[in-house]
Amino acid sequence: MNYIGFFDEVWPDESGGKARNLISLFLAGFLVPPGFVLTYHAFRAFQEKQAIPAWLDQGIRRYYRELCRRTQEHRVAVRSSASAEDRASASFAGIYDTFLYIDSEAALLESVSACFASLSSPRAILYRRKRHIPETDLRMAVLVQQMIDPRTAGILFTRHPANPDPQVMVVESTWGCCELLVSGRVVPDHFEVKRGGPFEVINKALGKKEIILAADRSPAPEIQALPEQRESFSLTDKQLARVCSLGEKIENHFGSGQDIEWAIDREDRLFVLQARPITRGASQMNV
Repeated sequence: MNYIGFFDEVWPDESGGKARNLISLFLAGFLVPPGFVLTYHAFRAFQEKQAIPAWLDQGIRRYYRELCRRTQEHRVAVRSSASAEDRASASFAGIYDTFLYIDSEAALLESVSACFASLSSPRAILYRRKRHIPETDLRMAVLVQQMIDPRTAGILFTRHPANPDPQVMVVESTWGCCELLVSGRVVPDHFEVKRGGPFEVINKALGKKEIILAADRSPAPEIQALPEQRESFSLTDKQLARVCSLGEKIENHFGSGQDIEWAIDREDRLFVLQARPITRGASQMNV
């Protein structure tokens, strides 16, 4: 029985939808921020006491220290990864807890507890009821990953979620971390792109990117975007093509249209942060 482990140490089917997909991509050679998972077994141990038991507390600290050693980065992202999420009929985007720029063992343990507890939050229960998802045998895992310091981040739909044309991809982006885009607090830059190289842009619109997360500070506060950031697109044509190419590869990997969260760091490396099926009849786009 495995309670905690790095991506190549845990059973993906005991890791929740979000972690399962990222583990699959990581093992296939995609650039995914490294990390570890607290599995469903760890969640059951938490449920028994409604707290992290001492032995698991020590395991989390040990894995955090080792992740910091491997990545030379002490900040991590802590994400919920539930058994009932990321399906074609319900994405659960923003329903369960996520914590970014966590930079200490104490904060990590608090974040893990909050992620476990978010499975039973009123918001999550209401969302499941509206989508007729049974409350039986629900489980939560927690994903802890190296925190990427993005220059630009965003969402890619490999198939337009609102347009019947299957040849159109949609990319939305903003400066810095993607969290403000996902939560709807900025209007991102919007691109509609023809599938297949050279990825012709058929429509684009400049967003209203007035705030960003200052990743060079801890914890990451919101700051006002510079005038030149507000007035320019957050993706170059070359970067946009790279994002679309990555999306096609991920779609081929899973065999279906994907809703992908990505980030480009300050060294111009393109990371996959999340991949899930496109939710039928719904769109997270801010336009």
